[in-house]
This record gives sequence, structure tokens and C-alpha cells, in this order.
Amino acid sequence: MRISTNYLSTLYNTSMTRQNQNEISPSESGKNNYDEITIRFASPEARDSKFASTLKNVLMNEIRQTPSEEKLDRLKQRIENGTYQVDANKIAERILLYKGADSNE
Repeated sequence: MRISTNYLSTLYNTSMTRQNQNEISPSESGKNNYDEITIRFASPEARDSKFASTLKNVLMNEIRQTPSEEKLDRLKQRIENGTYQVDANKIAERILLYKGADSNE
């Protein structure tokens, strides 16, 4: 088999054309070829505010959840047996939490 220089040239040009079609230059893609990291300092007030907001959301979701049937059955059983004790402090805490969350919204 005889390979001419014309054949090699055609092969090389075809390969380069395919390679160039697969490559995207940075100017075409609009992206850089390096990673970028941005570090920002958050003020203590901003961190505290975010923490308070997250805590409020978690507590509100907990308060709004409906109790399970099992929990309700245990409560009914304790009331019927006379073993249920009302904790006034817990009730007051929940009322204050609920009222405090509503006033901030």
C-alpha cells in the first residue's frame, strides 16, 4: 500500500477541523478557564439575624405540625386515667413563641 503526502495532508486537515469544531474558545463561551472563589465577611448582626430567622422558621414549622394519631391516643388515655398534668410554663412559652412569631411577620 502506498501512502501519498496528499493523503496524509488531507487526514491531518480533517483531524484538525474536527478538533477545532469541538473546542470552544473562552471568548465564545463567555467563561474563564479558572476557578473563582468569593469570600465575604458577614457582620455579627447579619449572622444573628439569619440565625434568629432560621430558628423562628424551625419553631413555627414545629408548632404548625399536626400531632400523630398515636400521640393523640396517648394523650386521650392519660386524660381518661387522670394522669395528665397541665404544665402552665410550657403553655406560656408556646403562647409567647407563637405571638412573637406572628408580630414579626
